[in-house]
Amino acid sequence: MQDLSSWTLQALRYDASHPTWLEERKFEWIPLAKRALQRIFNGDSLILITDNDREWFMHYVMQSINRSSNRPYVPIVSIHSFFPQLDKTRKNETDIALINDYLDNIFSQKYFFWYVGHNDTTRAKLALSHEDCFLWIFDTQLQNSFTLQSTDSLVDIKLMQMYRIFNLTLEAAMFGRVNLG
Repeated sequence: MQDLSSWTLQALRYDASHPTWLEERKFEWIPLAKRALQRIFNGDSLILITDNDREWFMHYVMQSINRSSNRPYVPIVSIHSFFPQLDKTRKNETDIALINDYLDNIFSQKYFFWYVGHNDTTRAKLALSHEDCFLWIFDTQLQNSFTLQSTDSLVDIKLMQMYRIFNLTLEAAMFGRVNLG
């Protein structure tokens, strides 16, 4: 069993998608991925939220994350499965609190958000209302987040590479090839 840092470095260097750019940012990536995976393996569910520009990514993840029949299902769900009308809610603290109360009841407070997008949307406001989320933020540096630039012509490819590495890491941890300790 390898430690997460060594395994990730190997994956970044030899993966077929060639995410070499992510190797340069491994010190940002590894702690975020580790915390997310630890929470999943400790029984928390992951609620995926994206901004409008990245909805395609949310659909892709939801279609593919549990596609493999060779592993147990992972508790990752889309916010749209609970709130398809999320964009129609007001952007005030009361609505965010009501949504959080609802999710707290459903998940017995054992959930966290995976947010991908800009930090100035209603969806971001919901995700950022919780601490210790899995954040892939665009154009803004936030503590405990991975920052991407929306002006990067390869940003969609980078999102797919990040997802691929996250999914491979999830599977490696699930089957005992990686130690998350």
